[in-house]
Amino acid sequence: MMLIALKDWPVAITALPSACEQPETALRGLLAHQLGLHTNEILSWRITQKSIDARRKGHPLLIYSVEAEVGAEPKNGGWQPVVPPPPAPNWEVPLELPARRTAPLHPVVVGTGPAGLCAAWVLARQGLRPLVLDCGGPGEERERDIAAFFQTRQLNPASNYLFGEGGAGTYSDGKLYTRIRDVRARAVLELFAAAGAPEEILYLKRPHIGSDILPCMVGNIRRRIETLGGVFRWHAEVTDIAVENQVCQGVVLRSGERIAAPAVIMGFGHSARPLLNNLRRAGVAHELKGFQTGCRIEHPQVLIDRNQYGLTARPACLGAAEYNLVSRVAADGGVPGVSTFCMCPGGEIVPATAVPGRLSTNGMSRYRRDGEFADSCLIMTWGPEAFANPEEAFALLDDLEARAFQAGGGDYTAPAQDAAAFLRGELRLSERGGSYRLGMKAARLDEMLPPAMTTALQTALRQFDRQCRGFVAEGRLVGVETHVSSPVRFLRSGGGLGSSLPGLYIVGEGAGYAGGIISAAVDGWRAAEAYLGV
Repeated sequence: MMLIALKDWPVAITALPSACEQPETALRGLLAHQLGLHTNEILSWRITQKSIDARRKGHPLLIYSVEAEVGAEPKNGGWQPVVPPPPAPNWEVPLELPARRTAPLHPVVVGTGPAGLCAAWVLARQGLRPLVLDCGGPGEERERDIAAFFQTRQLNPASNYLFGEGGAGTYSDGKLYTRIRDVRARAVLELFAAAGAPEEILYLKRPHIGSDILPCMVGNIRRRIETLGGVFRWHAEVTDIAVENQVCQGVVLRSGERIAAPAVIMGFGHSARPLLNNLRRAGVAHELKGFQTGCRIEHPQVLIDRNQYGLTARPACLGAAEYNLVSRVAADGGVPGVSTFCMCPGGEIVPATAVPGRLSTNGMSRYRRDGEFADSCLIMTWGPEAFANPEEAFALLDDLEARAFQAGGGDYTAPAQDAAAFLRGELRLSERGGSYRLGMKAARLDEMLPPAMTTALQTALRQFDRQCRGFVAEGRLVGVETHVSSPVRFLRSGGGLGSSLPGLYIVGEGAGYAGGIISAAVDGWRAAEAYLGV
C-alpha cells in the first residue's frame, strides 16, 4: 500500500459518458487505467485540483491533480510518491495561552462581509465573545427586502444587494479565486466548506459558491459564532468612532448610541462611503489610490461556450464557459487599459445600489451557472494622480450613479446600449431579452461616461472582438459599475494591521487592502490575530 500523487492529468471529455454531469463519478476507472492498475487496487483517492484546458478548440480537456492510496505500485509513469506536508499552522490557539487570557473580551466587529465575519470567527474561537454590528438585517430578512425591491422599486438603503448579512459578496457569485499566497486562504476555504459551501472549492482552480448557496453558508457561520459566545446586532448602523485620549474606545451608531469596546475591527466594505469618509474626517491616516469604474457587458452564454470550447454544443460535463480578457495601455499612454472583471457565466445583472436615486450594477450567478446569459464588467483604472483629493474621486462615482439612474428613467431601469452602437455612437438597443429583471432602456452610454472611459472601452471592445468572435455584434452594455473598489486606502502603522489610531483596525476592501472574498477574509482573519497577539 502506498500514497501517490498524479499531477496535471488530462482527461478528454470523450472519455466520459456523454450524459455525465459529474465527471468525478467516472474517474476511479480512468485513474486505474492511467496508472496501469486494476480498479480494486485504487483503495481511495481525492482531487487536489481541477481546471479546464480549452486551448485546443473543439477538444477541451479536464485537468486533474489527484492523490490516491493504491494497493500496488503503478505500472505506468507520471506519478510520484506523496511527500508529507509540513505541519499546518495551529489555528486553534489553546485557551491557556497568556495572549488569550489577557485579551479583553467583547471587541466590536463592524460588518458581516468576509472580512468582518472571519475576524469575528477567529475572535469567537478564542473565547472573546465579539459584538458584531451590521446596518442591515440577517439573511432571511435581506432576501425578503430584495424581493420587495423588485416588486415595488422602493429601495431599502440598509438592506439590498450591497448591505445586509454577508455583505456585497453574498450576491456576486461567490468567486473565490485569489492571487494571494497567505496560508490562511486555505483555512478560509475549509471554513466555508464546513459551513455548507460545495466541497469542490477545496480543489477547483477557479472555485465559486453561487449566490443561492452563499446566504445559507454565511448564516451557518454566524450561528456557529453565536454558539461560541459572539453576539450579532442587526440594524445597527455605525456612523463614527468614539475617540478618547487619541485612542479608539468604541463606535457611535446612527441612533446616537455609543458602544464602548477594547478594540474595533471595521470590515464595512468599500460601498459604505459615509462611514469611510467620516473616518477620514476623524483624522485616520489615509491616501488616495487607484480605483476602477466600468460597464457590464452581457452576451448569450452559448456564444461564450462556442468561443471558449470550440464546440457546437456544450457537453454536460463542462460547466458554463468563462473568459478573462485584457486590453493593454496604449504605448503613448493616451488610452487606458481595460480588463474584464467579475465574470458571471450563466448569471444575471443586478442593481447593486444603496442610495435612492442612484444606480450601479453588478453580476451574480447561482451555483449551477445555468442561466441563459453571461456577463462581466469592463473596468478601467483611474490613477490617484487624476484627482486632487478623495472628495473629487467620490464625486465622480456619485455623478456616474446619478446619471445612470436618470438615463434609465428614474425607476432603477438600467440604461443600456448595444456594443456595436456604442462603437458607432448611436442610440440603439436590440429587442432580444436580457437578465436584468427591472428592464433596460436605450441610452447613449458613450456620451454618459467620461470621455477617457468611453475611449478606453471602445478600444478594448475592438480588441476583445478579435479574441472572441461576436463579442461586439452580440454584446450589450448595461448601466455603469461603480462599486468595484475604493479610491482610499487607510494606512497601517508600523507594518502591522492597526490603523494610525490605536485600538482601530480597518480591514478588507473598505480599507483598500483586498480585492475579493478570499483576500478580504484573510485580511479580517489577520487583524483578529493581531488583536490577540498571535
